[in-house]
Amino acid sequence: MTDKTAGSEALLYNPLRSLFWLKRWFWDKEISLHGGRLQILALCLISTAALLLELAYHHGGLGLRDALAQKSLVVFYNVKAVVLADLGPSIASILITAAICRTLFGLVIALLDLAMYRKITGRPFDWEGMINTAAVNGVFLLTVVFTFTNPLVASWLEGYMALLDHVPTLVHFDGAVALILACLLGDFCFYWSHRFSHKIRFFWYLGHINHHRNRELCQLTQAVDPQSLILDTAGGKVFVLLFLPLVTKLFSLDIRDSGWALIAIIVFDTWTDPSHSVALYYLETKLPFLRHFRKVLVTPAVHYTHHSREERHNISDGCNFGARTTLWDRLFGTYVEPPQVLPRTGLFSDTADYCRTPLRFLFRPWILMLKELGSNKLRYWPAILFGHASYKPPVPLQTER
Repeated sequence: MTDKTAGSEALLYNPLRSLFWLKRWFWDKEISLHGGRLQILALCLISTAALLLELAYHHGGLGLRDALAQKSLVVFYNVKAVVLADLGPSIASILITAAICRTLFGLVIALLDLAMYRKITGRPFDWEGMINTAAVNGVFLLTVVFTFTNPLVASWLEGYMALLDHVPTLVHFDGAVALILACLLGDFCFYWSHRFSHKIRFFWYLGHINHHRNRELCQLTQAVDPQSLILDTAGGKVFVLLFLPLVTKLFSLDIRDSGWALIAIIVFDTWTDPSHSVALYYLETKLPFLRHFRKVLVTPAVHYTHHSREERHNISDGCNFGARTTLWDRLFGTYVEPPQVLPRTGLFSDTADYCRTPLRFLFRPWILMLKELGSNKLRYWPAILFGHASYKPPVPLQTER
């Protein structure tokens, strides 16, 4: 072998070796707090940073500094924000205080989950999962910026809203009746959007599966859905942005004169918002009166059961799809009463990859989908993209439910 040939082989070898090294450390190797002292120290510092990031951004800690200066606020999930200037000064002041308490309550519950996780579940808190989740959530929460600052998306939404100006208003509601209807309609949109995200391959494998990819679920280990307009189907983006404005145009809802009903609604929203909490689930098992709220509200235990990987809770590709009220689940037959013992969470598949490293978590679903498209003929592509989540093409890859 000549020196020139050996040199060429070395040039080819080194990049390949580097790629294998990168794949091993950033794709194959999972986050672990076990190892040498320096590794443990580094990961402890990363854990602290991840905890602060989750509390500050995902759980709204940073929003506290602007709370007193806000001009509008959301009293209930998927209900249009109420303008504080349109309310009486006493109601507005109480609402601002309640909104601050809602954020503080969420922060306290997140920390209680961390402190009580072992006592409640019998298993150690998932520090590695929290690190992974914090990194993934940071990326997913940024996708909302790129979606809604996109000129094409903004222009399309403006055009849609302009079309709605020509839709006649058939019935006008105001006050507390309007507020209750707004809450029910918002949750109706969420319910069906959420169900579709479990049933349609595109929305499940590229979007909502991320939110269910955790075996040790709590407030600090729940991954959000990608916040892009299309993939956040589970969060109700498509239905809430498109269908809800149409419905509320047909049935005009003016909630400004709801008075003290606004206070009651924000209290209910505060209780139901930390919906992945093991501490609040545990509290429901110990205090029977809290379980009565399940007749109307999606309490933390009700939504936590939605994340169960136990087959008895797999009613229709899952269960308990509502965000704040159990009405639609009860009406459409998908309600499951939470068990007294916390169910195991995660994906139904026993061979599921929980992707406990950020790069694999973010990109594995896309790689699998592209490989599946490339391995199958064009006529199967519509079913691969938009078929039922359980659909298997002629050349299937390892996908998870």
